[in-house]
Amino acid sequence: MLKGKTATYLLIAAVATVWGVIIYRIVGSLGDEEPVAIHTTSAKKAPLDDYAFQPDTTHLLLNYRDPFGKSKAPQTADTTASIKRERKINTLAIAAKPEITWPTISYGGYIQNPETKKLIALLHINGRNTMLAEGESADGVVLIKNLRDSVRLRYQGKTRFFQQQNANP
Repeated sequence: MLKGKTATYLLIAAVATVWGVIIYRIVGSLGDEEPVAIHTTSAKKAPLDDYAFQPDTTHLLLNYRDPFGKSKAPQTADTTASIKRERKINTLAIAAKPEITWPTISYGGYIQNPETKKLIALLHINGRNTMLAEGESADGVVLIKNLRDSVRLRYQGKTRFFQQQNANP
């Protein structure tokens, strides 16, 4: 590295050069002269015809069923097969098990037992605060697995995951 006066003189020269370039640019931009055009063309380009009519090439087939089930589909020639199918669906719907209504459950987090190092889930089941370890149950709800950010619960033979509820909205 440079020492003493030599470094000082070099830095003064660099600063003077930078300020000289800045002042030259400012004075040059205040002049009345027009800048010289570098490249000019006299040939006009053809405008792009964006609004030209283009024929539609798609065809809609309107023979699909109503996705919302609000209107009846047109009857086909083979109505007996469709009636048999509807009867079979109706009998399956009657024979289906009733849907399980899960109790009101929210997962509040977990704590770790310092002695056994087991995770204990903090659950809110039907308005009651409950602490469960894996394999324990309360109100028919069994804690299958504690994954720290969520828990896997079983109720009447069905399983579901519950995510941890944030304390801060």
